[in-house]
Amino acid sequence: QSSVPSLASEPNSLMLVPGSGHYTMVDFATAYFREAQSRQGLSADKKSPADLVRHTKVPIQESLLQYSDRELNELATKNFKTLMRFMGDQSKPRKQNEVECIYEILQLCKEKESLHDEVYCQVIKQVTYNPNQESVMRGWQLLSLLTGYFLPSNILMPYATKFLQLASSDPSTTHHDIAKVCQSNLRKNVMYGGRRHLPFPVEIEALLKGRSSRRLVIVMPGGLEYISRTKTFTVAKELLQEICEQMGASEQEEIQEFVLHAIRSKMVRPIRSEEYLHDYLLEDNLVTVTLRRVIWRTPLHFENEVYIDVHYGQILWDYLNGKILLSHSEEMEMQVSILAMLQYWAKSEHQNSALTREELKEYTPKTLQSSISLQVLQNHVDMLLRTRQPLQPVDAKIQFIEHVMKLPFFGYNTYFVERVSDHTIPAPCFFGVNKEEIIVVDVTTQVVSCVIPLKDLQKMRTLRPTSDGGLPGIELNYGSADRPKTMWLELPEAKEMYQTIVVILDETEVHY
Repeated sequence: QSSVPSLASEPNSLMLVPGSGHYTMVDFATAYFREAQSRQGLSADKKSPADLVRHTKVPIQESLLQYSDRELNELATKNFKTLMRFMGDQSKPRKQNEVECIYEILQLCKEKESLHDEVYCQVIKQVTYNPNQESVMRGWQLLSLLTGYFLPSNILMPYATKFLQLASSDPSTTHHDIAKVCQSNLRKNVMYGGRRHLPFPVEIEALLKGRSSRRLVIVMPGGLEYISRTKTFTVAKELLQEICEQMGASEQEEIQEFVLHAIRSKMVRPIRSEEYLHDYLLEDNLVTVTLRRVIWRTPLHFENEVYIDVHYGQILWDYLNGKILLSHSEEMEMQVSILAMLQYWAKSEHQNSALTREELKEYTPKTLQSSISLQVLQNHVDMLLRTRQPLQPVDAKIQFIEHVMKLPFFGYNTYFVERVSDHTIPAPCFFGVNKEEIIVVDVTTQVVSCVIPLKDLQKMRTLRPTSDGGLPGIELNYGSADRPKTMWLELPEAKEMYQTIVVILDETEVHY
C-alpha cells in the first residue's frame, strides 16, 4: 500500500525547522499546521506551539493541515466532529452509534488517501492532554485501527512513530499497552501493506469492549485441530510460525513451506504469508482455515508426534484421493499393498485383528479401485502381514511417509485439468506444480508430456468461464523473449492452482 505525501511538496524543508531532529508532534504542527502558518508569531497571542496538538473541547472550523481543495477541508472538519462524537467529547445523534462513527472515519481514509495525515493528526490531538480517560482510550482504539489500515505520509511517518514510541514507553499511563499495539500495527503496515477490507461491526464491537483477539480453529491434515487467538492485524506468517513451533519445526526455511488455506463451500484460496487473516474470515464463520505443506524442499524430521501426524494425514489424504500419482507398472500392485499394510498398522486398534476386504478398499486410492483387483491386493497384503514384523503405529506412519516420498510424482500439487489449448496434449490430464516446474501428466499412461520450468513462467492470469456452466481457467505465458509461448487450461480449481503457483513463486505483486 503506497502512501502519497499530503503535505508540503518539499520534504527536505523539514530540515529547516528548529528542533525537528526530535520529531515531536509539536515540531510537526509548527511546520505544517494551518494555524501555525497563519499566526506567524505564536507569542503574539500568548499561545504556545504545544497548544496546536492539545485536546480541544470545541470542533475545529478548518482542517488542521493546509488544503487547497475546498472539499478536503470540509471533509476534514466534518471528520473531526465524527471523531469527537465517537470519543464522547460531543453527544451523538440518536441514530448514530460508535461503530458507525468508526466506519465513517475509516471509509473516509479509504476513499481519500490525501486525508490520512489529517485524520492521524486529529486523533493524536484529541488524545493529548485529554482529561477524560474513557475518551482517551476510545481515541487510542481508533488509532490502533488507523495504524493497521492506513499509512501516514513519508513526511508525517517519523513524527507519528516518535509519538507512539513516547506513548508506549511510560508504563504508568493507561494507554501504553495499546500504544505498543499501534507500533506493531504500523510496522506490519509498512512491511505488508494495510488490511484490504474494513472490519466487520462485530469485530469493532469486540475491540471497543477490550477484546482484541478472536478464537480461530485451524483444521490440520488428518483431522487434527489447532486453536489460536488471532488479532485484528495478525498476518498468516505469524500464525504459521506459532503452529510450526508446536510441531517442532523451528527453521524459517521449513516454516515457509507450509501454507494456510481459506475454504468457503468448495472454493479454496491459499493465503500468502504476508496477508492478514481477518481479510479472509467472515462474520458468519463460514470460512474454514486449513494447513497444508505445499513445498517439500527441506528434509523431514520425525521427533515430534504432532509433526508426524500432520504429514501422515496430508500425504495419506492426497494418496487416497489420487493427488499423488502412481506410475502404472508391474510394481504398482505391490506398492499399493505395502501402503495398505502400513495404513493398517498405523491404526493401533487393528494390531491384532484381521484385515477385511472393506478395510482394504478404504486403504486403496479411489482412482485405482476400478482398475486393480481387490483379491490380488488381499493376497499380497495377507502375505506381507504373515512375513513381516508388525510396526507400532508411529513407526508405520513414518514408513508410509518415507515410502510415498519415493514415488516419482511426490511433491507436486496435482490438479485434474479438463481442457488444454495445446492439441498435442491429450485431455483430460493432470497438471502438477512443485517448487521447480509445472508438469503435464497423461491420465492413462501417466507419462509426462510437457514440462514448464517455473523460471520460464513470464506471466499468468485467471480466465472466466466462456459460457454458463463452463469452467474457469488459467492462461500461462512462458518461454523466452524470442520464443514466447502461451497455453490456457480449464479446471474447476483454477483460482486455487493460480494462487498455489503465486505462493510458490512468492510473487506478491500478482493478483487476480
